Amino acid sequence: MEGAPVTAATGVLGPVVAKLGALLGSEDKLRRQTRKDIRFIKSKLKSMHSILWATWEKEVLHAESKDLKKEALDLADNMHDVVDDFILTMERSRRSKNLMVQSKIKASPFHDFRARVDDVSARCRSKWKSDKKKSAQPISSLFSRKAAKSSTPSKPPPLQAPFVSKDASKLVGMCKWRDDLNKYLVGEERQLKMASIIGMAGTGKTTLARLVYGDEAIENQFQSRAFVSVTPTPNMKEVLTRILQQVGAQPPAGNQARSEEHIIHAISNFLQDKRYLVIIDDIWHRGEWDIIRRSFPENNLGSRIVITTRNATLLPGDDLENSKLNIRMNTGRCRCSDEA
Repeated sequence: MEGAPVTAATGVLGPVVAKLGALLGSEDKLRRQTRKDIRFIKSKLKSMHSILWATWEKEVLHAESKDLKKEALDLADNMHDVVDDFILTMERSRRSKNLMVQSKIKASPFHDFRARVDDVSARCRSKWKSDKKKSAQPISSLFSRKAAKSSTPSKPPPLQAPFVSKDASKLVGMCKWRDDLNKYLVGEERQLKMASIIGMAGTGKTTLARLVYGDEAIENQFQSRAFVSVTPTPNMKEVLTRILQQVGAQPPAGNQARSEEHIIHAISNFLQDKRYLVIIDDIWHRGEWDIIRRSFPENNLGSRIVITTRNATLLPGDDLENSKLNIRMNTGRCRCSDEA
């Protein structure tokens, strides 16, 4: 599940499971209870991910099943923020050369999630088993009134289809932010433009970005698109490779595929004659943004870049000139630099 994408079926469940696995495999000194909690939660979420993935194409939903699916995806969103915050805290501890890197972190930041994860996972599995008994198919619908039409596994959803909650637009202020961002992205200016969505964990910045990215009217305006999430300590080659795959570019051949520079060059060359939209979600550090930014050519075709970040000082001066729309989720402000 390494590099698992955000999908309509599973939300951020895949990335969360991958991050939990990375924590277990890291050299960081975690407390015993923390490791136990991570293993438990990872196991339950992985099972939940498998069930949701097997049923992602089902369209007709029972009210009960729809609520259960939404609860599972909301849980994944909450866990995503908690895991990222924990990774960042561990990174800061390492930089301070703290011998026991978790010494300043409460015993287990995941402990409070155990009961909730166990409950949702158990109900998902119970529903799946119940539907399985009612259907002649090997795996029946968890959330659909209709049984699966065949036993052939469904094709994976496209990488560029991040999960968007149908209730996201009802969040306070979300409609206005969405409309402002939509208008900015499809504007007539041909110059490459950027927009930034700034806010701490849980303020809705990723939800807003997904809401806009999943808008069909926005999708039809661009020839190439990508939505890529970044972790606090990313493998930059993997991040660049995900961008390359989602925009539809061909990977470099041979040994060149191992080089960040060649991947950047491949992305830039491919996008040179295309109107593109790229959303980089939850970028943490200036150095990483400087690397990613070099992939995007200024081709004067109306291309747009959106970043979400917790770091209000991330953008350097030259990028600020192109970033005329800045949405601050913490304060509820949406400011365009063209405004007086």
